[in-house]
Amino acid sequence: MRTSCFRIFLLTALCALFAVAMSFAQAPQAAAAPQATTVAVPQVVPSVAQFLATLSGDSSDTVGQICHTNADCGPHELCCYPCGIPDCNFICKRVKVCPAIP
Repeated sequence: MRTSCFRIFLLTALCALFAVAMSFAQAPQAAAAPQATTVAVPQVVPSVAQFLATLSGDSSDTVGQICHTNADCGPHELCCYPCGIPDCNFICKRVKVCPAIP
């Protein structure tokens, strides 16, 4: 009888300990920040052409002039094959080495 009472007391104490630990583990509530007055800024919706221009990638991928040799290109540009389909024109690109696989 004495052992079972001790077990019940121990189980009750353990549950109380978990309850107290859970109350300390909760994050404290932060005070609400004062509301600042904000001015609504109208957002400008870009046109389709402007949106598509943002999808083109970095400036090294922009379309350059058609070339046949590196001499046809400007300084710091190479005459590279831009696509993986036949009959594509070589274009001038501002790169150090033309990509092996366009």
